[in-house]
Amino acid sequence: MPKISVNEAECSGCGICYNDECPELFAEGDGGISELHPIFQKNGKHEGEVPADKKECAKRAAMACPNSAIMVV
Repeated sequence: MPKISVNEAECSGCGICYNDECPELFAEGDGGISELHPIFQKNGKHEGEVPADKKECAKRAAMACPNSAIMVV
């Protein structure tokens, strides 16, 4: 299963990931900072695993992030 992380320091809270590209994986957290929905979290709100059926969605969100704050490995 691919791993995903959101760099809190780099995230500007623009909402592209949770509003437009992949709302089924991301959610708006404190101050607008992106976080993962609880069912995908591992090691905190900003790290987790992506199920195979959400991998393309996660990649789109990472590519659309203006600050490159999302990493999918």
